[in-house]
This record gives sequence, structure tokens and C-alpha cells, in this order.
Amino acid sequence: MTTLTPASPGGSVSVQWLPTRSGRQVLEVVAIDKAAHASSTPYDFLVSEGRPVVAQWNLADQAGDTEAHDESGEFSATAGTAVTFGADGPGGKVDKAARFDGSAESYLDASETVLDTAKSFSVSAWVRPTALDKDMTVVSQDGTGEPGFTLGYDATAKTWKFSVPVNDVDSLGEWKAVSTGISVVKDQWVLLTGVYDAQKTGGPQLQLYINKDLKGSATRRSVWKSYGPLQIGRSTAKSGYRDNFVGDLAEIRVFDRLLPAAQVAELMTIKPERKGYWQLDQATNGSVAETGGGQALTLAGNASIYRPADPLFDTAALVGDGNLVLDGDGDYASTATAPVTGNSSFTVTARAQLTSLDPEKSQTVLSLPGTNANRVQVRYQAATGQWELAVAKTDVAAPSVVTFTDDQELPDTGGSGQHLAVVYDAFANSIRLYVEGQLVGGAYGTDSTLWSATGGLQVGRSLRGASEYFAGAIDEVRVYSGAADPVAVQQMAALTAVTDM
Repeated sequence: MTTLTPASPGGSVSVQWLPTRSGRQVLEVVAIDKAAHASSTPYDFLVSEGRPVVAQWNLADQAGDTEAHDESGEFSATAGTAVTFGADGPGGKVDKAARFDGSAESYLDASETVLDTAKSFSVSAWVRPTALDKDMTVVSQDGTGEPGFTLGYDATAKTWKFSVPVNDVDSLGEWKAVSTGISVVKDQWVLLTGVYDAQKTGGPQLQLYINKDLKGSATRRSVWKSYGPLQIGRSTAKSGYRDNFVGDLAEIRVFDRLLPAAQVAELMTIKPERKGYWQLDQATNGSVAETGGGQALTLAGNASIYRPADPLFDTAALVGDGNLVLDGDGDYASTATAPVTGNSSFTVTARAQLTSLDPEKSQTVLSLPGTNANRVQVRYQAATGQWELAVAKTDVAAPSVVTFTDDQELPDTGGSGQHLAVVYDAFANSIRLYVEGQLVGGAYGTDSTLWSATGGLQVGRSLRGASEYFAGAIDEVRVYSGAADPVAVQQMAALTAVTDM
């Protein structure tokens, strides 16, 4: 609650308030007269969801690529020859990054103006510097003689900074927010977020967050707009480009709005962290151990682990030394509790092989149940003969469900089955279905389902609605909090067990 007192009785007052979520908002205004009598009036209004990001470069492109793709599809960035893709990202091997060697060819050029630097905006990046002996730029946008803004490292002050020059022509200094109370550590990942509030009471303000904490702020007293292209890993000057970055960068995101502190903290949840990996090579007392010592998958019904007795003559397992076998008649495996809740970013994957393409029987490979509905459900859809991802919008009985189907690669009953993966990025409001490492369906910027799964992971059935028991083989089940990169999904789809992802 905010209390305001007018300069004179009956005068007006004003206050700035930033909604932190979209949807219906209620503002209640309470007026108190001299006799301490209060009267209140509620005001209802809607906040549109808007664009989650203007541009997003995950920098998880394939090794050898010459440009970084933008998730929005608008601003692909050309890579200098000293940028290499495929480095391990902030989430380790399941997360990918781009490596910059600090030379003049160490940059990514978006070739277009992305932000209006005279209006409110935000920019964030995961950063791992491998040297701290020079000034370095993480993200900037060209002006005529100076960058419109710079998010980077100040070697003299030995700190991170978010800055804008006084003007676009001469080097007359800069307004900058610098991090305080921290030590910049070489070879360590950190999330940097710069927020510019053009409408701040008292004057435009720059804020710098380190991970999820506000660590610096400054007032901007001269405002101008840069019209040049956005740069990753360098910044412009009258003498040419300079301050090339040395180290690894990932998850560059820019916004045409200011991010409140709660959303800055949410950016931290995008980084993948493994919550479960079941190789399904063997079972002990009716359960399959999780590779890292987490909760086991308990087998139910006639579910069993198949291991070929003679590798030369018996049918091989899908991956590794064994796989789960289900007969479609009440068999499944499950965890006791939900490995991820589904109300923030997550990734779930499995390799599945159908016994037959039954045109009358849909079959579920994986599901994350809530109280009344499935948060997500990956299945063979009998009506279409395709793999399908079903997402319930709310956790109610008979919910509205959004489906995404694979119309590129049909389910197969032979070989080593097919690898299925679902990646949900809560911040970007995107959900995607991958089959054999290739993106086949999904939505970007439109899926905003953020309710929590409450039940354990179901392998081989749907706990809510029709059970749709699976008949066939399932292997290599993985669950991560955070959103895995496409390159990592492709690595998971390999026919060899990758235990350190």
C-alpha cells in the first residue's frame, strides 16, 4: 500500500506502479477526509501480455555455423570468424554457448537496430569471462560515434557495468550503473541484466542486476536514440569497434520494456539442471534407480526391464544394456513425486518404440499429472497416426487442451524407436516438441500455461483422463528443470547413453 499526501487540501497526487504480470489488475484508491472518513473506489484494467522478448539468441547453434539464430526469427546475427559455437553453457553439457576469443573477429552482428534506446528496455546475458585484463562488451547497439548502450565489464573498476554515453558524437563520459559489493570471477558463469526505466520518477534510471540481485543504479540525464545494429561481443567507437569479449556467452535476450525484479529472478530458472535420468538398463526389487541417486522409477503391472542374454543373436536394447518393456494392459512406471512442477521451465525426454501402430488405441509415452489434468502428455495419437504433445491450459476436469503433432516423421515400430523431447521455456512462453532431435511442432510466445504438476512422472500411461497404456519399449528417460537447447536435445537423441548430460 502506498500513502500519498497532496500539497494542498483537495489537490491531486500521482504515483508510478508497474504491474509484474499480464491479465486483470485491480487498483483500489482510498480517499480520507479531514474527519478521517474513508471512501474507496476500485479500478479494474487489463495488462496485455505483449512480446515476451524482442530478440533472443540462445547461442546454442551448431559448431561451424556462421550465424546465431534469433528465436523470434527476425534478427539472425552474423558471426565473426573468431566465434565458435558448441561450448558448454551455464547448465553444463545440456546447455550450449558461443566462445569469443577477444580478437577483432570476435563478435556477432545483428545487422539491424533492435531497440529504441530512448525508451524503456532491458537486456540480459549469461556471461563467463576467461580474462579480466581489459574492458569487454557483452551486448551493445551502435550509434554514430558511440554505442546507444553497453552491457559489459569495466577493467579499471574491476566490475560489471550497464552504461549509456552522454551523447552520440563525442566521448563526454557516460551515465553508468556499476555492480557493487561483488567480485568478478574469471571462468565463472553469471547472469547480467541491464534495465533502463525511461519513465522513472525523478528521471530516467539505469539498473544493473547480477544474477537475481540489484547491484547498481544510476540516473541518465541525457537521452538520445541509437540507430545502428545491435552487437554481441563488441561495441562501436569513432575509431571503430573495440572491447571484444573474451570468454563464453549464452542466452542473450533483449526486451522493449523494463523487467521488474521478479522477472529478472525468473531468468535464472531457464538454466537446465538435471532432476532425473533413468537409463532403464536394470531393475532391482521392482524399481529402476536414478543415475544420480535421486528418486527411483517404480514398475507396476507386468512392466519389466529387457536385457538381451546374447548381444550377438538377441534383439538389442534401444540404448545401452536394456530398456523398459510394457504390454499396454496396465503396465507403467512412475516416480513418487513430481521431478519438476511444470510452473517454470522444464525438459522431459524419452526414446520409445511402439509394438504396433494401432489405429484404434492412443498410447501415452510420458505424462506429468496435476490434480485433475495432465500438465503435459506425450503420446501416439491413433486418430492421426502421429506423435502428439498435449498441454492442458488449466488443472481442471475436462480442460481445454492444446495439441502439437509431428507431421514430418511418422511413428515407427522397428529399429531403435524414436527419441521424443518436450522443452518448455516459461519466460519466452514457448513449448516445443522434438522427434529424433528435430523440432516438429510447438508455439513461441503464445503458450502461457503456468500451473503446477502435483503427481509423479508417469512413464507408459496417462494418470488423468483415459489411461492410454503404452505397448512397446521405452528407454533413456530424462527430466530437467530449465529449457534444454536444441543442440543438447540432438545429443540426447543419440543411440548411445550420455551419462554426463
